[in-house]
Amino acid sequence: MDKGFRRIAFTIMGLTALTVISVGVYLWYNFNARSRLVLVVPASAQWFLHVQTKLLRGDFAETKTPPAGIEALRKTVSSLPIFQRVKDAGEPGLALYSDVVAFGLREGDFLALSLTAEDRFKSFLQSLRKQNLVKGGIDKGRYFYAEFASGKAYVAFKYKAMVIFKPADSMADYQVAEKAFDQVFAEKTHTMMQKEGVQSLYENEPEVVYFASAPTFGLSQSVDFPELGNKDAQNTYVNFQYPELKSANKPSPLMLVAKARYPVAVDSTIDTKNRMSAHTALDLMARILDHKIRAITQ
Repeated sequence: MDKGFRRIAFTIMGLTALTVISVGVYLWYNFNARSRLVLVVPASAQWFLHVQTKLLRGDFAETKTPPAGIEALRKTVSSLPIFQRVKDAGEPGLALYSDVVAFGLREGDFLALSLTAEDRFKSFLQSLRKQNLVKGGIDKGRYFYAEFASGKAYVAFKYKAMVIFKPADSMADYQVAEKAFDQVFAEKTHTMMQKEGVQSLYENEPEVVYFASAPTFGLSQSVDFPELGNKDAQNTYVNFQYPELKSANKPSPLMLVAKARYPVAVDSTIDTKNRMSAHTALDLMARILDHKIRAITQ
């Protein structure tokens, strides 16, 4: 996951969105998840990460002091060029509190978030094109896509979802992008959600789920945040679950942080009992995103 996570991080708050949810999918989809955004992940995905944003907001709703990383991330995102001329938060047609879904295929890595209005997002892309921030714009029927002017990355959307694609090969062209989007926006009969072992990750409604199709991509796990209420988030701990782990010894809670290659001081992030507080976990998530966005947009 490490390379994929690095490449998609700069987009994770920059445009919000993910892919197609066709009417036919609902007929066979029998999975009790809070968000249907994960339906965009093809069964062939090598890994996927799902952050259930609304659940996280609910957990921290009554806390008095949010992590400092949240404010730093907010400032970084608001300063991005694509948002400089946006006066109304609803103008781009992006869901402000969309779940976040990231995943990897052989062709490259993807970031997905929800749309509130397809027509508004299309107008938003057109405004970005006038600012020379995106170029092109092709309607493929099952999806509409454009290319970022600043580099080899693409954005596509349909219905209530948008996807940003970063090819694994920096020399890849639009043909690779179309091949990748064809898989994501396919009229699927099977998605990652039907794979054995995936549904068990969603037991107890965890806020964060990570699935790896093979050991090469890490260890599948879920991260369950407590409902904090008026409790101190710095003394309340998140619960890491590893359904497929055979050993009684659990890995470090910093495993995903290490894969993102974000430097941390171990002693200040986990305690002697191998626990991570809810406050620290949310702060790390925000700081990693902020760090990656800054690194790629400088």
